[in-house]
Parts: sequence; C-alpha cells; structure tokens
Amino acid sequence: MRAKKIAWEKWDDDLVEEELVDDFYEINDEKEDEDVNLAIEALEFMSRIPKLVSTPAGMAQLHDKMSVLNQFECWMGHTNFDITKNVQRTLEKTQGVELLVVTSRYRFFLGIGKLFDFRSVRKAIEDDLCDSKIKYGLDNLEVDEYTQETVELIKETICMDKYWTIFVRPSGEVKYASTNKEDDERYLTKLIRYEKDKEVSGGLIFQNEN
Repeated sequence: MRAKKIAWEKWDDDLVEEELVDDFYEINDEKEDEDVNLAIEALEFMSRIPKLVSTPAGMAQLHDKMSVLNQFECWMGHTNFDITKNVQRTLEKTQGVELLVVTSRYRFFLGIGKLFDFRSVRKAIEDDLCDSKIKYGLDNLEVDEYTQETVELIKETICMDKYWTIFVRPSGEVKYASTNKEDDERYLTKLIRYEKDKEVSGGLIFQNEN
C-alpha cells in the first residue's frame, strides 16, 4: 500500500492578476496589425472594470477586502487518497483552518486564519492524515532541535519505501534503514540491532504501518 501524501498549491491574488494581464497581451499579440493606441485604450478601460476571479469558495472581485483571497491565506491540497467524511471532519477540526471546501475526490481548498502559521497547520494535517506521519514523542528524549530536524529530513527521504525504520538513541544519534523488499536480510539485520540497542540503552524506534 502506497503512503498517503498531500501536495500543496498556494492561491495567490498577485499570481491571479498576472494571469489576467498575460491573457490580455496574448490576445493582442495575435493582432499585430491593429493600432497600438487602441490596445492602450483597452488596457485603461480594463483597469476601470472590477476584476472577477473564480475560487472554489465562489466568485469575488480581485481586490475586494472581503474576498476569500484577502480574508485568508489560501491553499489547495492535492491528495492521493479519498477525501472521506472522516477526512473532512479531521480537516475542519484542525486549528487554523477557517475555511474548507472539498472540491473533488482528491482535492480540497483551505483558508488559513490570519493569526495562524501555515507550516504548523500543514504539519498538523499531515500528522493526522498521512500514513508517513511519525508522532515521535521526541520530547521524552530531550533531544535538541537539530536532532528533530534530522529525523524529519530522514523521514521525508525514506517514507516512500515500503518498509522503513528510524532509531533515535538517547544521545540524539539517529540511525535508519529502509527497503522495498519483503525479505531484505540487510534491513532485517539492522532492525534487530536497533531493537537490541533500544533494550540495552533506551531510545525510540519509529516505523511505517506496513
């Protein structure tokens, strides 16, 4: 079974506006024989027309202070797993999620509250929904921030393998092994060694759910 993943795409009103302008220039580049002054007048006319943008939460004027894009930090989440009712409830309960629109089987639109950090919201969602999550409990080992970052980096590197193990010694030293083979002797040897070390010296062992 493949690991559950979420890919994130930011919704940015500046990028939306650039797309509108680019679309206009593409249209006018195809009409090179037309008067340049006419094009300038058309741009000036367009600047006076409220620009409407379409979002999963509905239509809104681009620079309207009450539009979704100005009220929240907006992100689209793309999943490789079904967004069920339980998944939807998990998203809704996540602190910082102020707006949620499920747009398809594998896609949802989030509005993050202004007083919340997207990185924290993202981590909370991935910890709750993704198979590759690791709820470490590293605080029990009193390891430093560098060790925690090392564990996260290793996890991101090996989480797509079918089997993986991360061993954190009480000293903060991190060991790991991963494989896609069910009977990989080298992997099993490392796993046995980590378990023996844990019994003797303590530490934490984390594995995926396979």
